[in-house]
Amino acid sequence: MKISNCPNCGARVIFRSTASIMVVCEYCQSTLLRRAEDIENLGKMADLLEDASLIQLGTEGTYRGMNFTVIGRIQMQYQNGRWNEWYVLFDDQRGGWLSDANGDYTMTFVVENKTPLPDWKDLTPGMTLELNGTPFQVMDIENAECVAGAGELPFKVGAGFRAPSADLRFERQFASLDYSETSPLLFLGMSVEFAELNFSRLRDPADAGMEKIKLHALQCPNCAAPIEIHAAGIARVTCPSCFALLDAEHPQLKLLTKFGETVKIEPLIPLGSEGKLKDVNYRVLGFLRRQGKSDGVSFHWDEYLLHHPQQGFFWLIEYRGHWSFARPCKAPPTTQRGRIFYENQSYQHFSKGEAEVGYVLGEFYWRINVGERAKVSDYIAPPYLLSEEKTNNEVTWTQSEYLAAETVKAAFAIQTNMPRPIGVAANQIWEAEAGYALVWRSFWVVTLLIVVVQLISVWRAEDRLAWSANFEFPPGKTTTVTSPVFTLSGHRGNVHLINGTNLNNDWASVSMELVNRDTGEVYEVNREIGYYYGVDEDGSWSEGSTTDDALIADVPSGNYVLSLDVDMAESRSQPFGTTLQVRRNVSNWHNVLIIELLLFLFPLIYWWRRATFEAERWADSDYPKLSPAEMFSSDSRDD
Repeated sequence: MKISNCPNCGARVIFRSTASIMVVCEYCQSTLLRRAEDIENLGKMADLLEDASLIQLGTEGTYRGMNFTVIGRIQMQYQNGRWNEWYVLFDDQRGGWLSDANGDYTMTFVVENKTPLPDWKDLTPGMTLELNGTPFQVMDIENAECVAGAGELPFKVGAGFRAPSADLRFERQFASLDYSETSPLLFLGMSVEFAELNFSRLRDPADAGMEKIKLHALQCPNCAAPIEIHAAGIARVTCPSCFALLDAEHPQLKLLTKFGETVKIEPLIPLGSEGKLKDVNYRVLGFLRRQGKSDGVSFHWDEYLLHHPQQGFFWLIEYRGHWSFARPCKAPPTTQRGRIFYENQSYQHFSKGEAEVGYVLGEFYWRINVGERAKVSDYIAPPYLLSEEKTNNEVTWTQSEYLAAETVKAAFAIQTNMPRPIGVAANQIWEAEAGYALVWRSFWVVTLLIVVVQLISVWRAEDRLAWSANFEFPPGKTTTVTSPVFTLSGHRGNVHLINGTNLNNDWASVSMELVNRDTGEVYEVNREIGYYYGVDEDGSWSEGSTTDDALIADVPSGNYVLSLDVDMAESRSQPFGTTLQVRRNVSNWHNVLIIELLLFLFPLIYWWRRATFEAERWADSDYPKLSPAEMFSSDSRDD
């Protein structure tokens, strides 16, 4: 630690890090450069622009178990907004950089680059670069410049200092390429959550909000109406009176676009509303309507910008009455065999297209403009949806989670009626999805039990021949024959009657009566037997069978006789012969099949409803699917 005095105002200045060569006096804002034992005054540093960050000089935290203190700050600005780079000093005197981009936090350290780096002008969004053995994806390319600085810094910097750079990600790993020097600098680190850093000595949230902004009055340059801004760091704001889009970074709110003369859209959730989603309180800052086109048909959806002082910015999206809560992805998804994976979840590609900003209202942390366009690709794993948005210099990924309209209405105390959902949303879960899985699970469990019981029955089945005889009936006559008395022994069980006939292009009607000689109980069986065959222009054919069987269930043991009554065609010229077998307690699969068919109706109904739901979901995708009704109608037309 080195302690000196400011040569401009005499205040004490402290260099906590041995690597720091520059410090900004916190009293007079003079930029002081350390040269050996001397302090050189480089002049007054530009004032920092007010923003919503809760971090400040002196804030303390932990990263991977190591304590750090924020000792310096650079405020950077790029085409669409600005962010903070906080210089942090760890307990072991190691320096690092904590990037704070509107709630997106990364901790990085300068490292030696082991592979050649491409020129800044050769970088493109989405390209892959291998950095020290890791395949990073280029996410953002910006020609940024320094707005102002504060505290201690390890290099000389001032307002207007240009820093062409690129941000890259692989899973939660983060890399930054800094082209401000002749040899590009490589910074490697991790994407982190606010809560993971265990901050202390943060700014009071009130100091990062309206209290700072209300120090001066703001008026619309188009209609002179008063303007309220509800969060610091806002780059764009619309006038609530004339709906003009204004540049909030301009001291006098520079007019950018007039909306009121052509269109006026009233958001369903009023701007400034506060609501609680997932146990977090949010304020609605902005509203925008985006539009796209698919197969020549235009469509639009609405997005609400939500803000939380610690967690940053989020989105609430409404499309055709369906709602989703969206948050920026901390890392790009990985790709395997045509599918993408994010947070151990597999996603299917749903659609691709182009989105355009058509209307804006409220406050935005970046320099939004009407007409902004981005190429969009959506991937789904209901209730989640991943969206990739790509512009000329940036790739962003957003994860959306489906919300019920009633949840949104309750969260923001919306008094008006919610729009009625139309169709099926891309990330909507079928309301009976849990029941669908349960029905199939129950079906297979019951099927397994039935099979086990049936196998036990088959194992215990006697399949014993109780009586057998050959019969021949004269042609063209109705004849009845009766068997001698035979015994059915053992426990109650079934009786299997099998007829093996000599039918040849003919038919016969066989009526059988099994009579219990002890009780007089009669079991009747009537069978129609026929067998035909021949040759036609399509080849040989056959129909029916010469063999027939019938099963009588639950027959008690005892003494029985069996009578046969055979009715034949009068034109028959050959005798009708049959070999009749009476078998006792045979294994029976017929009832099992009938029960299974009845049981299968339940999952079949669920499948039909689910497939219909999925067909409606995919109707607006790049991969439309047929509904079950369309499948069957298509098959019937093909036939």
